[in-house]
Amino acid sequence: MKKDIGNIAVMEFKSIPAGIQVTDTIMKAAQVNLMIATTLCPGKYLTVVEGALDALDTSCRAAQSQGGRHLFSAMVIGGIDRQVIDAISGAKYVLPAGSVGIVESLQMAYLINAADITVDTAPVQFLDFRLARGCGVNSFFIITGQLSAVEEAVGQASEFLGAKGAMIASKIIPNPDPQVLRWLSSSLCAC
Repeated sequence: MKKDIGNIAVMEFKSIPAGIQVTDTIMKAAQVNLMIATTLCPGKYLTVVEGALDALDTSCRAAQSQGGRHLFSAMVIGGIDRQVIDAISGAKYVLPAGSVGIVESLQMAYLINAADITVDTAPVQFLDFRLARGCGVNSFFIITGQLSAVEEAVGQASEFLGAKGAMIASKIIPNPDPQVLRWLSSSLCAC
């Protein structure tokens, strides 16, 4: 079965006004779809666009040219699983079931790469994916599935992030207590 994939570019700015202006420039420079354009904690701006690889390369070059010292990072991520793209966009799949894995990083583009590794590694589903919204500057995702799948997926994601120097923490909770699951479900928000 062919995997449903897409391509994205992730751009982080250290200035909200610069981020908004450069996002406008990006949209005029290349034929891309705007997935996310939002402020982040504290005082940062995030732009994520989807499209063909050549258009995404053009977007990143425009961000580097126009963003100057306000551009924190810009990266194209090709061949990413559609489940990851949907999770970044705020789509939630299932209520927690089985085991839960949480992976946290400071670097958003690397975290997105790590998320793609998780779904390539094992049959897991996303519960939440937060890119520095409502949680300071840290970004994280939460996955669920059978314990062995969650262990393998979190292990591979953690190894990748560790090699990039972008790992903060990861945890696996086998068969979480029902009360923890209730609070986990109620804390999943788009803030």
